[in-house]
Amino acid sequence: MATSTIFIHNPTAPVRDLRHTKAQRLDGLGGRKIGFLWNSKPNGDTLFNRLEEVLREKYEISGTMHRRKPHAGIPAEVQVYDELASSVDAVILGLGD
Repeated sequence: MATSTIFIHNPTAPVRDLRHTKAQRLDGLGGRKIGFLWNSKPNGDTLFNRLEEVLREKYEISGTMHRRKPHAGIPAEVQVYDELASSVDAVILGLGD
């Protein structure tokens, strides 16, 4: 009888200590510009469009900026994050499905 070898790989990553400073909470949304970053999953655009309508009606936001990641499994380009950070007061990150 022939013998064979089975290799078992552990797919877990080591624990990382990630610490980030939280952004200051806004005192309100009225007059603020809101950014949306969608990960390109189905229906995320529909959700964000409806959420924008609600925010405009209820909180009278001043404007929006919509950006999208090319795929849910990869991060957005650094330029997308930089553009949102320099152009809006708050960002809503989300997905669809």
